[in-house]
Amino acid sequence: MPDIPQGIATYPGVAATLSFTHGIAPSVAQLTIAPQTADPDEHGTLRFAFGDVAVEFPDCKVDHGTIDRGAGGEIGSLSILDRRWRWRFGTLSGTYNVRRDDASLQEGEDGSIDTERTPQQLATLCLEAMGESDFDVADLPNDTRPSVEWDGVVPAEALASLCDPLGCRVVLQFDNRVALRRVGIGAELPAGDKMQFSPTINPPERPDKIVVVGGPTRYQVDFPLEAVGLADGDAPEGDRLRPIDLLDYTPSGGWASSDPPYFHQVDVASRPLAQESVFKYYRIKMPVSVPGYEGPDDDTVERLEQIVPIEDEQVKTTSENGQLSNQPAVVFGVWHEGGFDPENTCAALEPLETQPDLGARSIYRRPYRIDLARGLVIFAEPVYRNGHVSGIGGTGYEIVLEPAQLVLRTACSVRNLQTLAMERYQRERATGASAGTLPHYVRHEELILAARPDYSASYSLTDVDDNRDQLDALADEILDAVELDYATTSPRTAQYPGLKIIEVDGAIQQVSLRVGGSGATTTISRNNELPRL
Repeated sequence: MPDIPQGIATYPGVAATLSFTHGIAPSVAQLTIAPQTADPDEHGTLRFAFGDVAVEFPDCKVDHGTIDRGAGGEIGSLSILDRRWRWRFGTLSGTYNVRRDDASLQEGEDGSIDTERTPQQLATLCLEAMGESDFDVADLPNDTRPSVEWDGVVPAEALASLCDPLGCRVVLQFDNRVALRRVGIGAELPAGDKMQFSPTINPPERPDKIVVVGGPTRYQVDFPLEAVGLADGDAPEGDRLRPIDLLDYTPSGGWASSDPPYFHQVDVASRPLAQESVFKYYRIKMPVSVPGYEGPDDDTVERLEQIVPIEDEQVKTTSENGQLSNQPAVVFGVWHEGGFDPENTCAALEPLETQPDLGARSIYRRPYRIDLARGLVIFAEPVYRNGHVSGIGGTGYEIVLEPAQLVLRTACSVRNLQTLAMERYQRERATGASAGTLPHYVRHEELILAARPDYSASYSLTDVDDNRDQLDALADEILDAVELDYATTSPRTAQYPGLKIIEVDGAIQQVSLRVGGSGATTTISRNNELPRL
């Protein structure tokens, strides 16, 4: 019978199995030892050796040890973590690949802060923050630009969250180098004599479809406004808003000959309500056309609850102080500026160099605020329009006050009429399965569809621009990575005599080393991770 060399595992201070896997968690070696007269060193190099083959794991740490007393005497056991135990610590902060509300990337070309980083650059930041200096990130897909906001996160956890959606795993190699490897791609099982070989059938539970779901879609809308006022009563203010012609204190002759801001025609008890709200409160008028929205009634949204809270900025962007940002919401239309001229303000009286598509309407530049939750514009002073009748005495005008014709241009999201769930960008892909399963939904809130209408100089809708093509390209990269999880593989596990040194990668998921008095074995799993020994 040939002599079989003894397998040896050594550790400083002690006279062994290791299941080595990918990921950021440390692998654990279990050592069975004779009782020691002194405690082993807390940190050191773990070494497996068999014949002329040896592998070392530097910078390991003792996790815990026990002594079992039985009929056969005392036996010690020792658990040792590989050097990934250090990855539990550290901090990383940074915000990268910031996307504006139109989903464009803030790249710094317009004078803004450059936030663009490729996935490989982001991975490098993580690895350096983990204290690593020798690593390989070349396998990480590098075309997408994932938005990340790290605020004091553990760098290793940030790295894992970056790699997983891109179909990669973090690998600590036997040469002590860190690598990122594509799932399912890697070495084959080594050739040579096998003590055991276990091919496995393990088809994935594959859905019929994979769907990427983005954040709430943003639509730029021109909301027509109607004049409302505060009604008498004790109801909450939101329930007290009424069109001004339906208020309990509306003068018998209407508001045509009223005298804002005093409203002497209103009874004394209700006059403060009129002075506070009439011709000052303008509310979004429903239903409204939302360009780019595709609902049960085309682009028509019926209820105010479907679009509030609105936003205070447009989808449209502009360069200001060297930075590209969304334009603020704007109110425009036709109203009377005050004074002796009976004509209402229109485009002929004010150049529209910043909003050239408003037609014969003017931007309102006096103070107001937008109540986003109620879809309400509240002006600091009464805003109305002159409806005038000419020919009095052949020379004059009869002034008739009418509500201003106002429009609020801003952005909003749209809720489903029945469920009030937000409408969101979606991109789906069939997997080839036909089991009748429900789709697998993958959420990516940073993918926001932004729709912006284009108008002609005469203020007629000509087109609706959006960023769907850009989002589709990003979503396709995400779908590519998710599909890897559903790829049909051929899981295989083989056990070899002696020590076989093969790197863990995207296909080789686990290498288990066992040494002892009876020799050594190596168990290697491809596309199959066994329970850790």
